[in-house]
Amino acid sequence: MNWTVTAAVEHDADRIADVHMAAFGSNALLLAQFPTRDVRTQLRDCIAKKAADDIRDPYIAVLVVHDQDKIVSFAKWSLPITASEAYVEEPWAWPDGTNFHVLREWTGKVEEAQQRILGELPSYRLSFIGTDPQYERRGAATALMKWGLDRCCTSNVPAYLESTLKAVPFYERLGFKTMCRVIISLDESMAYEEACCLYEPSFQDDEAPGQTITCDDGDITEQLRFAGTQTLHPPAPHQDTFLQSEGIINPLALSLPTIAAWK
Repeated sequence: MNWTVTAAVEHDADRIADVHMAAFGSNALLLAQFPTRDVRTQLRDCIAKKAADDIRDPYIAVLVVHDQDKIVSFAKWSLPITASEAYVEEPWAWPDGTNFHVLREWTGKVEEAQQRILGELPSYRLSFIGTDPQYERRGAATALMKWGLDRCCTSNVPAYLESTLKAVPFYERLGFKTMCRVIISLDESMAYEEACCLYEPSFQDDEAPGQTITCDDGDITEQLRFAGTQTLHPPAPHQDTFLQSEGIINPLALSLPTIAAWK
């Protein structure tokens, strides 16, 4: 199926919030951060407000894919920003009842991981990508990813994201590499972890300039064309050992667990 990626407009914010909750509403981290049904109902409204803020932000690309008049998938790409640019993203307004202990601990860990991997290097950062469960495995997510990766190759800058372990194979097929994992204890019996993934045009050096790379996303195949690029060297080496006691694990020193197939 051929999908068309378009820029979201403000009246899309409510539908984006609905897709977000449908895609991530059962995620263990979300349930820990927003622990009651009432809090999650409020969260949906907070997501809609933040989506509208992001759509108005010139440093953020909020993209959507439609099936006729219905949004079925969305992505939020934060655009490359240099250290000299005085930019501050509009903050989230979290609902009453949010578990701020879990929220802040997780935020601190992922921000530390991103800093270690990228330093001050400008990048395209995928903050969110979500698909209506009824439309999974049809290629909408691949189309949204292609938008960002095409620009990475044109601009010769990397892309960065945090991924659930379940989704890692999908991103690896697109050329991302797992740089580290971030782990948090949600309670005495449950730990939650995600992978921090980096895409660099230099990772594609094995591909000839202009060669077509086939990326299988469920039952459709997307063709992504990458241009030849020079090697990038982030100022913060990702080879640094990330301390397990801080909840950040270097995958070069510890093998990753078995990861379920992308859905």
